[in-house]
Amino acid sequence: MRMHGTLNSTTFRNNTAPRELFIFGSADQPARPGDLTHYHAHGRAALANALDEGLMADEVAQILDGREIVDAFPVWRGETPSAYAARAVAEMFVAYLQ
Repeated sequence: MRMHGTLNSTTFRNNTAPRELFIFGSADQPARPGDLTHYHAHGRAALANALDEGLMADEVAQILDGREIVDAFPVWRGETPSAYAARAVAEMFVAYLQ
């Protein structure tokens, strides 16, 4: 069983992570009106899920090829952030293997 303290994942606080991958900024800074896309929470959930599922930050960046997650894997109407994250990461794995 993996313990949270033993993980060495690429997170927003991990300084070794490629900064261009984290396009969303800090969650504890208030956003100005119009700064965030409509699906900001979906993209954050998908990125966190991808890293938790074992994709490395550079692999995610390679899959996205300069696009935002919600552009590469569009959000379906009515899809919750958690449902989107699960589906988007599954699609990322398929794209990575091709």
